[in-house]
Amino acid sequence: MTDLNIVVAGDCEKHDFILVAAILLKSYFNNDVMIISDNSRHYQYFEGEVSGIRIADSSAADKPDIVLYDWHYGYPEDLEEEVVVFATTYERQAMENVDKLLDQKQMPALLLVIEEECGLGLKYVDKYYPVIHSKISYISSPERRIDWIQDGRVDLKVDKDFAEAVNDFLIEICNVPKKDIKKLWQYARKRG
Repeated sequence: MTDLNIVVAGDCEKHDFILVAAILLKSYFNNDVMIISDNSRHYQYFEGEVSGIRIADSSAADKPDIVLYDWHYGYPEDLEEEVVVFATTYERQAMENVDKLLDQKQMPALLLVIEEECGLGLKYVDKYYPVIHSKISYISSPERRIDWIQDGRVDLKVDKDFAEAVNDFLIEICNVPKKDIKKLWQYARKRG
């Protein structure tokens, strides 16, 4: 396997998505996986590791083959051949951050939309970002995000829409074959 650097950039809370994707990638590729974030606010409670996934800040020198970047402010420096994903909620500052990223960086491979209950919806996002063709979404779960931080561990029993978004991400961005997804979840849950 070649190196896989995936940058998920966006001014929104997406640590639950990043954590599950990292755990499934570790299970699938049987490689070390690291999460690097420019905002340690949520990751600090895991004390540098969760379910075999190393968590570091941007100064980490010894990086494994697979690194997921959970980026909030701008874009990480000095990366080569990274896969770019932008993430947003319907909040104004999150969407404005994606606007800035679109001005600074190449087109993302995907837009991750974290949906909240409000008057806006995916049709609004489609009209607002017509240049981004591939989008996946899931409904935000404050309970999931907060519970995992409080527990210091990740529970892979998740809502169906969240699991489907992670599956689409693994298939489209990480080249995990669709036929392997169901077994991957079963295997990762057993390893717990």
